[in-house]
Amino acid sequence: MSKLYDPPPQVDVQLDLQGLPTALYWRGALYQGESLDHWRVQTEWWEQEVARDYYLWSSNELICVIFRDAQQQWHLQRIYD
Repeated sequence: MSKLYDPPPQVDVQLDLQGLPTALYWRGALYQGESLDHWRVQTEWWEQEVARDYYLWSSNELICVIFRDAQQQWHLQRIYD
């Protein structure tokens, strides 16, 4: 089961030297974790343009999908139970 956020809230993310998310700050809590998977979504110019890097991300307390949009802002898309 998962909760999908629409619209997805903005979150603060810390990155490692390779640019992978290692920490997520959301709702006043800091979660330390790691990226389990990465994929990119990019639509064509004639559609509503979207360019996002998605990450399946996990910590001891949280498994979620976060993404970085074209403006380099991070958002929380989905939380898994």
